[in-house]
Amino acid sequence: MKLFQELLTLKRIISNMLTKLSLIGQVRKQSAARAWKREQRAKEAITCLKLTGHNPKSGVLLDLGCGLGYLTRYFSKLGIESVGVDILSHKIKIAKKKVFRSGNFILTDGVKLPFREECFTTVILNDVLEHVPYTLAKPMLIEVERTLKAGGKLFISVESRCMVREGHSLIPFLTWFPKPCWNAIYKIFTEHPVYPFYPYTIGELKRVCSETNLTYRNYTWFYAWNKILNAKGIGDPTLRKIVKMISKLKLSKPAYVIAEKVSVILFICEKVDSTSNP
Repeated sequence: MKLFQELLTLKRIISNMLTKLSLIGQVRKQSAARAWKREQRAKEAITCLKLTGHNPKSGVLLDLGCGLGYLTRYFSKLGIESVGVDILSHKIKIAKKKVFRSGNFILTDGVKLPFREECFTTVILNDVLEHVPYTLAKPMLIEVERTLKAGGKLFISVESRCMVREGHSLIPFLTWFPKPCWNAIYKIFTEHPVYPFYPYTIGELKRVCSETNLTYRNYTWFYAWNKILNAKGIGDPTLRKIVKMISKLKLSKPAYVIAEKVSVILFICEKVDSTSNP
């Protein structure tokens, strides 16, 4: 009887160990997938900036809203002097301890950057504005303008209100409805607290940019076409399958027209040199 109980105990211990190992494996896979996705966006940012004739290696790059620091790490590996900042302390801690130990990460508010004027040649604002209340978007861009050198470039990617599935909850057509309806619809699909998000239309993003000393060009076409040609880079698994099917049916060109309308919005902004004006 005693031997039987010991065997049962041993079985439970082994079972718990296997469960823990499985969970560790899942966490590692999720972390690797997240890192790969972030690095794909970093590659897109660099490629898009180069299309404008900009060289990110020409000065210091600011990764504003760096999160866990995956983009900052990628930029640094390319030989670009990079600084990552975020307002969330737990993300900065993870970035420093686990993602990129030799990285330069700073805990700070994006609307009160602790940097002198005109110290960056490149600023990356990747998937950040949709987490910033609309009332703070302009102050944040004014801070970017203040710290960006004349002729420097700002890369913006932001969630569009026209996306087929909202990027965080993955609820279909959520942001196609009027804003007052979003919370009610959100609660139908999930029991979790409503996640605050602030997506844009192209017109809304143009308006915010025009209120600063930043010129802007719409490069959403680049993002849409890149996803049509490279379905592996699409984070949404359902959308990824649809795009792969479209590619097999050789419908990529007509699909691109639709994709540009429902894609993440991508802008490249430039700080105008006001001293050169008469």
